[in-house]
Amino acid sequence: MSGEPDIATAGRIEQDLAHLTVGTVRELRLDLSGVTFCDSSGADLFVRVHQHCAATGVRPHMCGVPRLCTTVFRVLGVDGTLPCSFA
Repeated sequence: MSGEPDIATAGRIEQDLAHLTVGTVRELRLDLSGVTFCDSSGADLFVRVHQHCAATGVRPHMCGVPRLCTTVFRVLGVDGTLPCSFA
């Protein structure tokens, strides 16, 4: 992923990611190294994606989580909920 998962883009991104978990997909790896901004709406987006994956039997993993996202995830407590590796 790249860009800014925030209140303006979260809905579209969620729809795009939901399409990736259809069929025989068993793992969804999101490379967030290109993310340049993430607010609480973006963090909530990743929680919803994680919940959708759990409901459909897909293992999610976020890798390359940049420092900006790391801070937001830790403040909101998302880092303990989502499987992710930080950059």
